[in-house]
Amino acid sequence: MACCADGETVVNPIIKYILLFGTFLHWTCGGVMVGVGIWAFVEKNKYFYQPIEDVYDILLDLSIMMIVVGGIMFIITMCGFVGALRENTCLLRVFYISLVLIFLAEVVCGALAFIFKDQAVNLFSNILEEVYILGYQDDEEAVIDHFQETYDCCGIRGFDDWNRNDYFNCTDENPSPLSCAVPYSCCKDPDELSPGLNNILCGASALAVNSTTTDKIWTIGCVDSLISLAEENLPIIGAIVLGVAIPQLMGIVLGHIFVGQIQRQWQIYNASKRKRGYREQRGQDRY
Repeated sequence: MACCADGETVVNPIIKYILLFGTFLHWTCGGVMVGVGIWAFVEKNKYFYQPIEDVYDILLDLSIMMIVVGGIMFIITMCGFVGALRENTCLLRVFYISLVLIFLAEVVCGALAFIFKDQAVNLFSNILEEVYILGYQDDEEAVIDHFQETYDCCGIRGFDDWNRNDYFNCTDENPSPLSCAVPYSCCKDPDELSPGLNNILCGASALAVNSTTTDKIWTIGCVDSLISLAEENLPIIGAIVLGVAIPQLMGIVLGHIFVGQIQRQWQIYNASKRKRGYREQRGQDRY
């Protein structure tokens, strides 16, 4: 710690230790996220590697997103931790300016999503259809099956979305035995043939005209189901948003204050050094 000759200091140790504790905690979390993301990516592609072809393969792949988000968190908080430990203003500026940019990006994205809600929902739905409906039974069935079973929904906008899938579409040209059906995860009762083995034909003929089996499946789309769930749990979502925003704001404010204190400390130190040199020079002149 920079200190004056007379022991004066303006660097607040409480701010320093709060920054050290907070950045170390998030630094550790970032490293864990990267590790878990790498493990999940390797396990997912152990037997059949799916190459990354576009940005959607990154944004909608949880393992890759954990690696990216965890890596960014790891680097930024490492700068904050080392900067606070060594009282390095350059690293601390990298830390809190990065947080400012991330926070502004979050606010802008949130505001745009709120203002253009319908357009955002439509864009999001199109992306999900492209990845999870068209890609079903190629590599993406685990994610959409989980959502359909967990949130009692079928398809992205509705169960008719499965007409876009090559295996399920209800056309005369489709030779698939699953033609006109929907995935078992759409069924209200999947009719387990044995524990852990679902009847994949429980949604048979659901897409056929005048079908009588639609009462056996969920017909609401998963996007509408998630929107309804979010509206019912606004207090929880608000708490999560605050839980993300408050540490960011604290890091920005405390990082900026700490940089100012370190700079002020060096100003005092340099002024004291000049004053001491002036006194020594005057003493030499007397002789």
